[in-house]
Amino acid sequence: MRVRMATEFTVEPAALQGVSALTEGREYPVLEVSAPFKRATTFRVEFIEAGLRQSGLFDSRIFTVTSNSLPPNWKYFQLESGSFSLCPEPWNASGFWEAYYEGDPHALEVYEEERAVTLLHS
Repeated sequence: MRVRMATEFTVEPAALQGVSALTEGREYPVLEVSAPFKRATTFRVEFIEAGLRQSGLFDSRIFTVTSNSLPPNWKYFQLESGSFSLCPEPWNASGFWEAYYEGDPHALEVYEEERAVTLLHS
């Protein structure tokens, strides 16, 4: 799945949170789709900040989908709250993102493996 950042039609100020990390008009591979209950759907995309590759969740309303094919390593996960996500199964494990952002070597390795599969099929 791929998206292009296009904020010109975004009127909701909350949708623009964090967009300064992204480039208007640039196409991004989507690494995860998250749909929190009663909140805006978000796409996980990567960006470069301070010379480092990072990923974050951004409001889907700032993007136009350019390719809707889903990677084979994505699974559907639904929470009791009604929220759901589409992402690689290991990324949905409890504590994964905390371990990743704390620099846990195993979490970083899992991220890179699943990222590679996702990018290959985006």
